[in-house]
Amino acid sequence: MKKIIVALLVSGLSLFSSATQAQGIAPTTPIAYSEKVPVEGSNSVTLYHHALLWTQEKFLYNPKSNVQANPETKEISLTGTSKIKMAAAKTSGPEQVRILHFNFRFGITEQGYSYNVSTFRVVPDEKDPTVMVPLEEYIKQLSEERTNTRTRNDRRVTAQANAVASDVASAFRSYMNSQPVVKDGEIGLPTDGEE
Repeated sequence: MKKIIVALLVSGLSLFSSATQAQGIAPTTPIAYSEKVPVEGSNSVTLYHHALLWTQEKFLYNPKSNVQANPETKEISLTGTSKIKMAAAKTSGPEQVRILHFNFRFGITEQGYSYNVSTFRVVPDEKDPTVMVPLEEYIKQLSEERTNTRTRNDRRVTAQANAVASDVASAFRSYMNSQPVVKDGEIGLPTDGEE
């Protein structure tokens, strides 16, 4: 009987320790934000032009690259740039800054439009900006570093990338919500008194 109780206790402790270790591992799901926005009676041409204007004049994550706008399919895509900061491996060292690239995509749907912020990549060495590592892979590398128990850089980078995705999405949605809606078949802005 004692052997059974000891075996149950040991297996219970091993399950508890593996669950605790799993909580400390950084998430491996891709960091992204996407949304389908219904716009009642909207004009797809107007929505496309609003989105295009935002990418040209209001997009703050510069430098931007790979800008592609297709008026026929009413799709827009571009690559934006941000930075992430990490704690130094040594306590007295300066913060480490890395370049972060991401994709923004916009498209028209039958009910309105959709957009997403995704495909995050990190430039691990600023001396070679052409080499990029997928963000999830970079976070995994950080979690395996010896100093990560002190720096928690895997969690820092995850939080900062999530914040970038959320900020870009919020800025775009806010801009689109502030623009006048022109219904299909109408031209121009509504006159005074019309909504």
